[in-house]
Amino acid sequence: MSENSLEFQPMPGINPKEDGVRNSFRVPASNRDNIQVVFYKEPYTVVDISNRGIAIKADTCYQFEAGQLIENAELMLDGQQINGLTAKVVHCSIRDTGSLQFGLAWIGMSDDDKSQLNTFITKIKSKYLSEN
Repeated sequence: MSENSLEFQPMPGINPKEDGVRNSFRVPASNRDNIQVVFYKEPYTVVDISNRGIAIKADTCYQFEAGQLIENAELMLDGQQINGLTAKVVHCSIRDTGSLQFGLAWIGMSDDDKSQLNTFITKIKSKYLSEN
């Protein structure tokens, strides 16, 4: 760390936007949160979500390729729908449970869509905090 701070400092030589360094943390999504994403007309279960991206359950790491752009994605948030999104595949990884997941980042999201997503995430964060 180059400064006296409790905040994370960038590492020299690493570009967080290109190197997959997480700048925000995702909120876990459960079935009761009613969150789903659709890529190429195929629904996927959302594992967790943030203002910048999502993680989805995967059957195999061959479903998508790192760096792949997925256009015209749909995000369903408890009855609300955000259409015409673009997601970039960042990684495929193994969870602690042994299941596979893809991490995806939203690309070029409109201000209205960002606001709608932020409102939803704030709502589920509050719900989780009040339960625990």
